[in-house]
Amino acid sequence: MDKNPSVDLLKGVLILLVMIGHAMEITQHQHPILWIGAGFRMPLMIGISGYLLNVTALRSASTQQLFGRYGRRMLIPWGVAMLVYVFTGGWPMGWIAAIDLLLQPPFHLWYVPVLFFLVMLTRLIPLQPILLLTIGAPVSLAIMAGFGPDHGAIGAGALALDNRFLRYPVYFFFGMLMAERGMPKRYLAVALLVAALGMGWWSGLARGVSPLTLMAARLLMCLGLIALLPALSSLRLRVAPLNAIGRDSLFFYLWHPLVMALLVANGAGAEAMLALSVPGLFLAGRASARFPALGQLLGSAPMRRAPVAVARPLPQAV
Repeated sequence: MDKNPSVDLLKGVLILLVMIGHAMEITQHQHPILWIGAGFRMPLMIGISGYLLNVTALRSASTQQLFGRYGRRMLIPWGVAMLVYVFTGGWPMGWIAAIDLLLQPPFHLWYVPVLFFLVMLTRLIPLQPILLLTIGAPVSLAIMAGFGPDHGAIGAGALALDNRFLRYPVYFFFGMLMAERGMPKRYLAVALLVAALGMGWWSGLARGVSPLTLMAARLLMCLGLIALLPALSSLRLRVAPLNAIGRDSLFFYLWHPLVMALLVANGAGAEAMLALSVPGLFLAGRASARFPALGQLLGSAPMRRAPVAVARPLPQAV
């Protein structure tokens, strides 16, 4: 599916919510907004990725084309970011450490390998989205019920897997289903009601609640929001700054913790951190995009070319 300005706008909003949440966590602020945002921002990001996935192109591409496309767009920038965070964080190096970093990515770096894992599942299991959802949903529900909202490894040892690899298929495949079948207008009010009820329910819960209760509230909230994506796409909304952040969402996502850590080290509070990091990342992303090789390494979105005006031929004299 081609990119849509409304979806870019939503991605921009979600990236800002991620940054706000991380800024509050870094400065140890406690606020209900942190809990609410943590409940839907990444499931919705995963759902959007499923919604935007071109399944036909994915399954028809050669292996070389597949890794060339996703290598340039995701894997190379993720690898560069991983090296930067590992070296600055003082992580031990070695083959075992490399396996751990891949299967249990630190910090925020889980998102890209989890997303690529779901993309590869879609390629390797040539079923329709409804069947993929039927298979993936029970796995996701079992992980949610077992771990609650917390993240951790499944099992122990060198090959223990971060549970987020198996937590998010339900959102990804549901996004694919919404792209394939859409949401009839007669069900739009139902999706809105489900999302609102889920968010209200989730907002009143806390970490001490039963994992099954947390799972039910989060599913209602997140699946209801993902079900609204077809309606949102049809509106084709644009708010230039948010759309720009949404188009450059990978760059913002990969590098905002580093920028925030540098600001904190220089005494910035939560408000100053956000006020400086958002425009700073925007300028850095646009600057790096001017050099295609650097932009590819850092994950910044390519510069958008202005449309070329086509001159109309002059009227001929009679």
